[in-house]
Amino acid sequence: MSWDRKSNGRKYYYRCKRVDGKAVKEYVGRGPRAEQAAVQDAEARIQKMLDQQHWMCRLARIETACEPLSGLLNASTLLTRSVLVVCGYYLHKGHEWRERKRQHG
Repeated sequence: MSWDRKSNGRKYYYRCKRVDGKAVKEYVGRGPRAEQAAVQDAEARIQKMLDQQHWMCRLARIETACEPLSGLLNASTLLTRSVLVVCGYYLHKGHEWRERKRQHG
């Protein structure tokens, strides 16, 4: 969003939007209508920033709450793998647990 001053000295308000992936200027006008559009665009930008901050704070709280669970998951995975190895299993191709064939002898 920007105000452009033309050679006649008048200011004109333009919005930038994307059409088929390309940035395109959209003429809004000048005078009170353009001023109102500029204020609305500024308010929308501020609201978008506030929403972004709100969701970033929520995400940070969720990540903080999940940290102990991550440690518990790692510990339980290590314990499960240890028990399977002790019981005679091995990890085939990195994703499937199989029982080792017993040697007769």
